[in-house]
Amino acid sequence: MQVRRGISPFIATVILVAITVAIGGVLYTQFRQIVTAEVRNPSISLVDANVGVDRQTVTVILKNDGNVQYTVSAILLSYQSSNQRFVLGSNATVVSGSSTLDSGQFLSVKFTVVGVTLPEFSSFTLTVVSDQLARAFTVQA
Repeated sequence: MQVRRGISPFIATVILVAITVAIGGVLYTQFRQIVTAEVRNPSISLVDANVGVDRQTVTVILKNDGNVQYTVSAILLSYQSSNQRFVLGSNATVVSGSSTLDSGQFLSVKFTVVGVTLPEFSSFTLTVVSDQLARAFTVQA
């Protein structure tokens, strides 16, 4: 009778684990981009905020950093006890871009604060409101 020798159970287990890890790595790299592209990620960033020399005119530049289209409807400014709402197309002017932002697009908005001046080196809060998100930014004048 001929005796056939196989590989040890330990070596077989190591080989199976290595094959499983390799297949998992290939599947992860192939499907990672598909999964992240399907995730809705609304995000906005404040690129720049300038206070004019009159200390009342404010110009902001916003960027859609996410992968979702949204429409910016208003910007809220809070300084000390003053809270003012600037609605795009009403008391806030779109300087460039469109209030509807696709991914990667910029929007420039100008508005004038009423009843208060923003002193130099003071801090105030801008809250950007859209149909998908609202985000607050602290700005130094």
